[in-house]
Amino acid sequence: MPTKTPTIAIRLLGFSPKEEETFSTVLAVLREKGYRYLVLKTGSLQDPDIHIVNAEDLKALATLSDLNLGDAQPVLLIGKTTISLPYQFMPRPIRWRKLFEILDELIDRRQLLLTTLSAYTAVAVPERRRRERLDLDLTDPSEYQKMRRPTVSKSGIMIVDKDMRFREYVAMIMDRYGITVTLACDERSALMLDKNNRHAMTMINTSTPDIEPYRLCGELKKQNTDRRTTVVFLVDKSFNYKLSTAEQVDCDGFLTKPLSRKQVLSTIQKFLQLR
Repeated sequence: MPTKTPTIAIRLLGFSPKEEETFSTVLAVLREKGYRYLVLKTGSLQDPDIHIVNAEDLKALATLSDLNLGDAQPVLLIGKTTISLPYQFMPRPIRWRKLFEILDELIDRRQLLLTTLSAYTAVAVPERRRRERLDLDLTDPSEYQKMRRPTVSKSGIMIVDKDMRFREYVAMIMDRYGITVTLACDERSALMLDKNNRHAMTMINTSTPDIEPYRLCGELKKQNTDRRTTVVFLVDKSFNYKLSTAEQVDCDGFLTKPLSRKQVLSTIQKFLQLR
C-alpha cells in the first residue's frame, strides 16, 4: 500500500505580496517525487515546518532571530546579506528546480531528526511575542503602557458553530486543563454567552449560517476592552481571509479545516499560555 506524501507547511518572511503569490503558485505544483509544499497565508495560525526568508529584508531577519528556531525547524534564506547566519542560502534569481531540491534536502534532514530522541531538545518553544523586539529601544514608555494587556484568564473557550461535535472535541482536549468549553449557534447568543462568561478564547466557524465573522469578532473585542480575549476563525480552504478587515476588528488569525488535534491544542496553548 503506497504511503501518503506528507504536506510541508512553509512560512514566508519578508517578501512582497507579488513574490508570495509566486511562491504559493510554484510550490503548490504536484510532483511525481518529493514532498508536497503549502505556503501558509498571512494570518494562518498553523505551525510551519520550514521558513523561507528574504535575506535582504532586515525586519524579516529580526523576526527570524526572535523566533529562536531549533535544528528541527529549518530555514532557507533567499538573496544576499552581510550578516553571518547559520542557515542555508540560495542566491537570486531563484532557480525553482534547485529550490525544490534544497527544500527536499532540508525536510529529509528534519524528518530524520524528528525520528530520534535528539529531536526533543532540538525543537524550540513556540514564539509568543506578537511584535519584533528591537535591540535599541527609543519607544516612549507611554506607548508600552497603551500596548500592555492584562494576563490571560482561564475563563473558558466558546465555539461558534451550528454543530456541537467540534465543541465536544475541544472540550475533550481541554478536560485535563479544567477549562470549560461552551457552544453558541448564532451571533446574539454568542455575545450574550460571552458577556456572562467572559471567555478567554472564541473560535468562530465561518461557515455557520447567519454568522458574519468579522462583525462578530469586532463586537466580541468591543465587549472585552478591559481584558484580554482571543478570537480565531475556523475556515474552509475556499474562504477568503481579508487581512485588512481582520486587522480592523483585531482578529487573532485563522485555522484551516480540517483540523488536527495538534493544531487545535498548540493554538490554544499559545494564546491561553497553557503548560
